[in-house]
Amino acid sequence: MPRAFSADENDHIRSRLRAAGAEAFARRGLRGTTVEELARAAGISKGAFYRFYDSKDALLLALVDEYETAAHAEIETAVRARPERGISYLVDSAVHALESHPLLMVLMSEEGLRALHTATVEQRAVLLERDVRLVHRVLSVMQESGVAVDLPERVLVGLLRSLVFVGHHRDEIGPDLLEEVSTWLQQTLLTTLRPLPASPGQ
Repeated sequence: MPRAFSADENDHIRSRLRAAGAEAFARRGLRGTTVEELARAAGISKGAFYRFYDSKDALLLALVDEYETAAHAEIETAVRARPERGISYLVDSAVHALESHPLLMVLMSEEGLRALHTATVEQRAVLLERDVRLVHRVLSVMQESGVAVDLPERVLVGLLRSLVFVGHHRDEIGPDLLEEVSTWLQQTLLTTLRPLPASPGQ
């Protein structure tokens, strides 16, 4: 019977597995990474790996989830500092999402998309809902600063998701042309902004 890990050991092992997974997936992709090497890097047996993650696919999804949570927090912080640039921050982050984090590129690969399909309905819903919540928070911050966007939230969410795929094909499109398109789109979306009337007493 394998010995149980203490709470501290569990935390350290999970941290080492995430670090090993981030490095291995970014370098060799999902298919080129084995559970054995991930377990070895964390100092545990292959069998013990499955106490922490159901599969290497699950580890990849956990890492992407962790990255997106941190990235969205950074975007929201930037928007709070400069609300007038909220739309630009959203567009720029979507176009450059895959450049910013190599694991998103792994997730967008054929093997990564297969891993995504193995996720539960609830896990996929969480990933999709995170985009919706980010856009809602950004628009709310902008509205608090006195600026509204004449664009339905759902449309903006769909546009941003589409831009991630556009960014994925930056080499085929041409990096310079992609930057021009991104700039044009940001400027076009800025035309949907309108000042809110001042509240009584302001």
